[in-house]
Amino acid sequence: MLRRGKSITGTIIGPNKTNVKTIKPSKTRKIIRRYHFLNQSKQKLLKLLKLEDSNNLLFDTLRSGNADFQRGCDMKRGDDVTERQLIKIHQHSMDSKLLYNMLGYVYTELADEKGLSNYQMASRMGQDVKRGGDSSKILIKWMKELDDTQEKNHDERKTMTALEIGSLSKQNKISTSGIFNPVVRIDLNNSNDQEGIIRQDFMERPIPHNDNDKFDLISCSLVLNFVPTPLERGQMCRRFKFFLKNNSNNTRYIFIVLPLPCLSNSRYITPERFHDMMLSLGYEKLRYQEAKKVCYALYQWDKNLENEETQKKRFMTKRQCRDGPKMNNFNILLSK
Repeated sequence: MLRRGKSITGTIIGPNKTNVKTIKPSKTRKIIRRYHFLNQSKQKLLKLLKLEDSNNLLFDTLRSGNADFQRGCDMKRGDDVTERQLIKIHQHSMDSKLLYNMLGYVYTELADEKGLSNYQMASRMGQDVKRGGDSSKILIKWMKELDDTQEKNHDERKTMTALEIGSLSKQNKISTSGIFNPVVRIDLNNSNDQEGIIRQDFMERPIPHNDNDKFDLISCSLVLNFVPTPLERGQMCRRFKFFLKNNSNNTRYIFIVLPLPCLSNSRYITPERFHDMMLSLGYEKLRYQEAKKVCYALYQWDKNLENEETQKKRFMTKRQCRDGPKMNNFNILLSK
């Protein structure tokens, strides 16, 4: 009797076992690390070449008009020489031809639909409840704690609405807890294989004009760290308030999750500075928790707490908070 071969990537699950599979934890981490490395390399190369790609049109422009970029696009994936050069981008001066080669190499892998699909699957598996990776579990725990301290009837609890930015699954706690209804889910790179998740850039989402289209809570889990520049991250933080309801019962919340090193090991921002910056925007910290790899924060928005623009100046310029040989340069800056 023939034995079925072992899966390299994981076991098939779900009602349609030919279409849905899981990825083993070690493979999941490898895929996510690779995607993060490519994004970081892309930003370094863009900075060295003094290029901007705010509208994601640069790939098509360079592919049709830059021979060095094109050669990079045509290179074999996993090229040893190029991989070593990517690791040492800032250690050696490189001519523009080589930088364009590397940029084409990186862009092509990031643009590969199969690679993106693998990353999204890995991210979903990382947030699988069975693996303990659903960050919204912390949110729901905190919301229940807050609910115990506030006098609310059953109907009021059911009317809370949520916008989930960077949504990866309909089966996480924010969607299944019953606290939020409806939950509007958006993701910049959704591959459209998840019904109920809209492919949308939050920064391009139209600003609603009435409370019916606004939310009681915005969840922004592991999204801010993917925004390319400190100023763009600040712009995103400024934009949150336009999507929160203008109610008077103080039920307007922001839930933010970041990789722990972004705040704990950065030269330019600390947890305290981040909380102070959010307070200057009108967000009072209600909860903060650090886990092994990520940190969670829950804020309540009150427009009366928002500072005047002049008082936000200290968050508009880069300021070194600490230094160390293995620290990163993650930062968030408010635009002037």
